[in-house]
Amino acid sequence: MKTRFLRFVGFFVGIGLLIAVSHSLYAQSPITVQRDGLDDSGYPRRVTFRLDVDAPAEITQATLHYDVSKVSCLDGGATVPVTIEGDTLQWTWEMVRSGNPPPGTAVTWSWTLTDADGHTLTTPPQTHTFSDNRYNWRTVEADNLKLHWYEGNVGPTLLDAAVHGLERLENEMGIELQDEVNLFIYGDTADMRDAVLYIQDWAGGVAFSEYNVILMGIPPSLANTWGQDVVPHELAHLVVAQYGRSCVGGSRPNWLEEGLAVYAEGDPSPDVRAAIERGIANNSFEPLRSLNGAFSAHGTEAGVAYSQSYSTVAYLLETYGREPLQQIILTLAAGKSTDAALEEVYGFNVDGLELEWRAHMGLPPRDIPPTPTPINPAAIPTIVPEGLPASLPTPPAAAATAVPLTNAPAANPGICNVGLVPLLLVGLLFTRRRRD
Repeated sequence: MKTRFLRFVGFFVGIGLLIAVSHSLYAQSPITVQRDGLDDSGYPRRVTFRLDVDAPAEITQATLHYDVSKVSCLDGGATVPVTIEGDTLQWTWEMVRSGNPPPGTAVTWSWTLTDADGHTLTTPPQTHTFSDNRYNWRTVEADNLKLHWYEGNVGPTLLDAAVHGLERLENEMGIELQDEVNLFIYGDTADMRDAVLYIQDWAGGVAFSEYNVILMGIPPSLANTWGQDVVPHELAHLVVAQYGRSCVGGSRPNWLEEGLAVYAEGDPSPDVRAAIERGIANNSFEPLRSLNGAFSAHGTEAGVAYSQSYSTVAYLLETYGREPLQQIILTLAAGKSTDAALEEVYGFNVDGLELEWRAHMGLPPRDIPPTPTPINPAAIPTIVPEGLPASLPTPPAAAATAVPLTNAPAANPGICNVGLVPLLLVGLLFTRRRRD
């Protein structure tokens, strides 16, 4: 009886398996992929996705899904309906309409096809990393840090400067690099500018915090001078942006942003020390509240602003320690205003900080209006604290020129933009003397 029952069950299990296998074989798509690739010979202006298939029945619908690797508060991507022309499908991403993701950015894509018989195929995801193929890049690495260059032997020297900058941020501020960063060092600024669409012709570099990529134009002749400051300075902006990322619109005042970056360079340069001494002698420092936003475009005034910012951050670190400084960055990222964040962490607002700092510097107190006007700083692009400052918003994220997915987020996750290093000309005119 038991044996007969088991045979009965086995018979129906076998029938079920046969039906399942038959259904699977019937539903399996006869569409086969011959080639799935990406042509980036036109990068950074355009790239073309191409799929070659063998399909017995006519392809009636084709969709390309793609996404770039970047830091964002929400997952997102793009989907593109593609015009069908036989068994070859292609779609060109015109980056001149959207801005280009920088070199070092990975793009992942897949295709979904349907034929006239109702068969559907979704291809396995493919990944490609954009590269500036005009040059033969060499690479040196440290922990979570890759530095790429092609001219001279500047790689090891500039990597060493980057590592020392990271060590200062970690040891003196307690701020650590969160994600891997790629630095691309071009032999001059003209070469660098050709890798980025919609960048002004005076830009000496640009940082993409959402992609964790920095592009800089540093001639080999300046690697041991200007390069020693500019690399840790711009890297500091990226590290602080990682540490204080905000999905609620939080932002940092520019005096804090630039003060941290100058501090990461190490001992203040002769230019910074001289600017601080002039500010004390002439009592010419600007109200700290006025440095919440963009700095002056005048070289001398900009130098004072950077030096004052450095001195203010140094005062906070030396007087209160690194833990409150970490907390102020996180509190600002949570969406608090600068005044509210300072009150919460230190017990004073921007004006109170300025009065304490002025007393520390031996300066008389400044008359402060009883009702300060709050300033909500935008995401201010950053520059090197020397010469004539320049500003340039980070180029648009790799927004699709196609139909967005329903869950595709806005490109900017808050204050995640850092900006520029100055003009090469400015670097040449204002190259600092090497530190003792």
